[in-house]
Amino acid sequence: MPDYKRYGIAGATFATILITGQIMQTMSAPERASAADVQAMPLPVAISDIELTSANDATLTAASLDSPSSATHGGEQPLPGESCSVTLSAKAIAAALVDLELSAPCAPNERVVIHHNGMMFSDVTNGAGRFSTTVPALSKEAVFIASFAGGDGAVATATVEEIDIFDRAVVQMQGSFAINLHAREFGAQYGDTRHIWTGHPGDIVDGVTGHGGFMLELGDRSLENPLIAEVYTFPTGMAKEAGSIALSVDIEITAENCDKDIEAQTLQTSRGEKIAVQTLDMSMPACEAVGDFLMLKNLVNDMKVAFN
Repeated sequence: MPDYKRYGIAGATFATILITGQIMQTMSAPERASAADVQAMPLPVAISDIELTSANDATLTAASLDSPSSATHGGEQPLPGESCSVTLSAKAIAAALVDLELSAPCAPNERVVIHHNGMMFSDVTNGAGRFSTTVPALSKEAVFIASFAGGDGAVATATVEEIDIFDRAVVQMQGSFAINLHAREFGAQYGDTRHIWTGHPGDIVDGVTGHGGFMLELGDRSLENPLIAEVYTFPTGMAKEAGSIALSVDIEITAENCDKDIEAQTLQTSRGEKIAVQTLDMSMPACEAVGDFLMLKNLVNDMKVAFN
């Protein structure tokens, strides 16, 4: 457990922080599934034109991002009778979460980037070219894009009916810079049971039953220059107690990030209505400060919870 008493340096460094904000209004699924709307972190990949197709219902839709003839990766060639088409499926589950299943037979052990409403993270397919994960939805008509470095990929959509009872906050970054999202529920202090962060992520069951929030980390930190997203969820629409949840982005000063420029971004939504975006661009303190922490409260807004 880090020593959370050492935050004195934070005030001295705020002059170096540039924060900008914008509001992303809720759009329809086809509008949101365009490359121009993927505006979170600088993209390490190029996404070709996206068109949603063959949607038999809004709950589970899979679509191809590129034509089958172009869906080969890294020099891999399909075996006779094998298709290189990339497919993605999305299924809404409890707590306004979505299970994603990606199949890319010609892209084994390859980096893939998942995009959703400005949030993005990178992971890797297995030896069979498959990848699965669970993603907190940020909108009711949720669109997910999976993209590979060569431009191939797929799109899937899911209708997330439960989004209107959950509030969510996200911090995302490129690289491993010891940046973490922290939620202290109803007066909790650092290290308490109700202090939720990746080191103590809480329980999804609490989110489903209205008893507390939970944190999910998305992305593989072992990748080179990874895209990572941390997502905190609280069931504001069915909470069993009232009060406030203190949110902050905390940064440990390490040998890897000291005296460097770093970037991060936060996204925040209340019951899927809109997404507020804040961008952090700051110079870290000199390396003499290694071991100290910065606590940035103005990147995310505290959550206000009424009794339900």
